[in-house]
Amino acid sequence: RGGVFYGGGDPSEIPEVEATGATYKVDGHLVDPLVGMKKAGWTAVRLRIWLQAPGKGWCDLDHTLKMAKRVHDAGLRLMLDFHYSDWWADPGKQNKPAAWKSFAFEPLTRTIHDYSRYVVKALVDQGTPPEVVQPGNEITNGMLWPDGKVEVNGHGWDKLIVLLKAAIAGIREGAGVHQPKIMIHLDQGGRNNVSRIWFDNYFSRGGEVVIIGLSYYPFWHGTMDALRSNLTDLANRYHKDLLVAETSFPFKKGAQGGDNPVPGIPPTPAGQNEYLSRLLKLVKSTPGHHGVGVLWWAPAWLPPPGRIEGGFRGLTLFDNGGEALPAFFAFGKN
Repeated sequence: RGGVFYGGGDPSEIPEVEATGATYKVDGHLVDPLVGMKKAGWTAVRLRIWLQAPGKGWCDLDHTLKMAKRVHDAGLRLMLDFHYSDWWADPGKQNKPAAWKSFAFEPLTRTIHDYSRYVVKALVDQGTPPEVVQPGNEITNGMLWPDGKVEVNGHGWDKLIVLLKAAIAGIREGAGVHQPKIMIHLDQGGRNNVSRIWFDNYFSRGGEVVIIGLSYYPFWHGTMDALRSNLTDLANRYHKDLLVAETSFPFKKGAQGGDNPVPGIPPTPAGQNEYLSRLLKLVKSTPGHHGVGVLWWAPAWLPPPGRIEGGFRGLTLFDNGGEALPAFFAFGKN
């Protein structure tokens, strides 16, 4: 099957980094990072969207619309990641947006439908329809807590499925003739028992998905062999497309994830490139050609004067001075 492979990342941080005056370079030449990504063989960019983000409102609808235009103008496929929160949503925190805090379940369900419709319609209306949309980010433990919280043993599913179906209906209505692929995104890419229990629950309740998205950070989610066996099992079990929706690997020591996230691959620029090259081959070898993408998380986060302090500064695809690293080019070479 000669379908599209979504090779790229989630660089939603670009406007925030650029606002500090930091710049991006490829082979020493200043570039618009999105244009540089396209030239390097990237095919897709995912944007995260928050409702009322604190501070300067990065990743709200206004910033997302502007970034979507840049993504489309660069010739990249647009993917949209609803966090349904004012800030990061992940398995450890799925906090409702402040504006939705007091809603009972029925108004909450209506609101997630209407908001999803509104955002997708705004993207369509400006000529930048998203090709893949995920309702929720890493929703292994549900979303919009406490209403949509789920336990591995199955508690909470009745409400979560109602919320997800409402969100997907809103996405579909907002898209009109530009129907996107729906991606459901969990973390735990190397843990087959978690993935299987979750999707068995989802599908048994009529849940819809075109792409199963899994985060896979080698320092948190098991070995690359565990990822391969999970992708293989899910592809054979559900016959759905699979995508590594987030990954990263350090290009220097002392970064998040430690100095030995994959035995035999050092935390160096060359090691980072080897990791991504190996991961791309692994995903593309998924049975039935069901491995359809790999997205690097926060590839463009630069440290001050750019933006970020802390461990993730060693996991980007640009070095700390904004120069593209070898792994930046891996999507076009593997």
